[in-house]
Amino acid sequence: MPKTLVSPDPVPPGDPYSPGVRAGDWLYLAGQGGRDPGTGDMADDIAAQTEQTFRNIERLLGAADASLDDVVSCLVHLTDLANFQGFNEVFARRFQGVKPVRTTVEANLLAGMLVEITVVAYLGE
Repeated sequence: MPKTLVSPDPVPPGDPYSPGVRAGDWLYLAGQGGRDPGTGDMADDIAAQTEQTFRNIERLLGAADASLDDVVSCLVHLTDLANFQGFNEVFARRFQGVKPVRTTVEANLLAGMLVEITVVAYLGE
């Protein structure tokens, strides 16, 4: 099955991964965090970082003519499970109808990151 790069921006030469890959009817996005791609800024609270993370995900989904409605699975990494409630409130607002399956784990992330979300979307219909 052929794979297609999905990215709203040119990928820097030598990057060791793709922001997104479409394989058939499936779209796989690399983990997204709360860094604003325009400014490089990252908020220091979980709600704001989660909102920016979803904006980053929506930007990548849009590059494949997809939306959050197409997301079927989310893998969530939180640096501190004490942030789960603040994260979950934002997450619940972002999905309507049938919500994607989700796994949430505590993990060490890059400096300043409180959340990282990896998604899989189905684009077949």
